[in-house]
Amino acid sequence: MARINSALYFNENVDAFEVDDNYSKYEKDTDKFKCPECHVKIQFNRGIDYQDPHFKNWPKIKHLENCEINVNYKRFTKYDNQNVEIIISTILPRAKRLTIIKNKFPSKILIKRYFGKRSKKFLSALNMLSKEEINEITLRTEDGKTIKLNDIILRQDEIIEKIENEKTEFICVLKGYTTKKIDIKGSIRIPLTYNGNYKNKNKFDLFIPASFNIKNEEYLANIENKLIYCYGVPEKNKFGYKMNIYSIEHQIYILEKK
Repeated sequence: MARINSALYFNENVDAFEVDDNYSKYEKDTDKFKCPECHVKIQFNRGIDYQDPHFKNWPKIKHLENCEINVNYKRFTKYDNQNVEIIISTILPRAKRLTIIKNKFPSKILIKRYFGKRSKKFLSALNMLSKEEINEITLRTEDGKTIKLNDIILRQDEIIEKIENEKTEFICVLKGYTTKKIDIKGSIRIPLTYNGNYKNKNKFDLFIPASFNIKNEEYLANIENKLIYCYGVPEKNKFGYKMNIYSIEHQIYILEKK
């Protein structure tokens, strides 16, 4: 069964990271977590070296047949593809959950949690999927909605249109071509290609804040003039449209041109 990021705890919805941060509070009641869909007992797991908190099946207890989580998981086992399982079981923040976690946690904690090893694992698995798999796979969001995987993979024009129409923050996987980096007072701007043969009409930048420059220095040359996936939060400011990069290693995956 796929991992999930939230559970019911005495009728309150709790996040796996929240439980991990306050483990002593929940330690005596670890048998009280329930599936948010079908309400069967599930188990909290802190992951290897306490770096990957999540919920999973309680031993010898299965989700109910009509559980949305169970249905979604079974739908894609037909592919017999480990990368499909990684995609549907890797916990990534989506939908309204983004606003909740941003308000609740300092930015450094947020960056460490949601732009770390799990995003790198997700992008790597995404690159191994076929077009058919990308078009068919659905993901369960933290607010219980179901979305298509293909709907979170966006080109820069699609991202800009969504920013202008929805006026709310969202997380997505940007697909685009990078150009040469530009130094801006310690920060780094990496413009994406537009016009010509690139089918994008609008300017869009990847942006590395000055405080994260040193951490990413060794990876910069590798991502110039490349087709990439980039996982992050797009935004608009007075300079235009951009996506912040805190870790090139974990947020960006270089694609082969096909």
